[in-house]
Amino acid sequence: MPMTNTQERMVHLCSQFQVNAVDGVVDIAAMGPAGSLTLSGNLVQLNSPKCFFSMNTSEEAGFIQLSTAVGAPESAITLVANGEVNAAQCTVSPQGILLMYGAPEALGYIQVADGEMILGMGPSLSGSLIALTPESITLKVGETTLTLTAEGIVSSSGATTVAVTPEGITEESGPVVRALGVEGHTLEAGEAALAVEMSGLAATGPSGSLVFDASGEVAAAMLSESGDAILAQEAAMVSTGS
Repeated sequence: MPMTNTQERMVHLCSQFQVNAVDGVVDIAAMGPAGSLTLSGNLVQLNSPKCFFSMNTSEEAGFIQLSTAVGAPESAITLVANGEVNAAQCTVSPQGILLMYGAPEALGYIQVADGEMILGMGPSLSGSLIALTPESITLKVGETTLTLTAEGIVSSSGATTVAVTPEGITEESGPVVRALGVEGHTLEAGEAALAVEMSGLAATGPSGSLVFDASGEVAAAMLSESGDAILAQEAAMVSTGS
């Protein structure tokens, strides 16, 4: 039924929906759960129980709005554009925002979640990644990582780890540990250890020890001294016993 006057009102009732037209605005509403379509000269609006879509214009601007209901935590808004090689996707949900672009073997993405932002490129095992949290920044390429926090810097590659803190530097590679601090330098490898400090030097091993501080001491279960040509010992007092 055509409308010949903007002041006329047309209401058409069907078993599944209702059409209501007045003053140049057309409303189509479902008779079941809340759902409607509104059309006018500068507005297109869709409503359903869990989401909302609106396009409207003003004299100098156009607006497009997509939204989901507050009581629908699993909802998402997804935009996808597929090319022959590359694809692009943007997903917005209550859990965060995901933006992806590229080919499957070299996919780049930005993910913003609760308390974390991730920028990645390439496969998960060998690609690169930057992760930001309120407390840290992590850079990763393959098995190599670098993490910056207010307490210091920690980097690792395979079995090797280096930590830089206000207290000093610690390096670990398997059973070998080296530490550098304000009091000195220590090196540990299995049962052997070497400490170089302001007070002197100390070395220990499975069967002996060596200490040089105000005095010198060498101790072992078995100790031998030899000199092919000359063996000299000098001191104010020398004591040798067995």
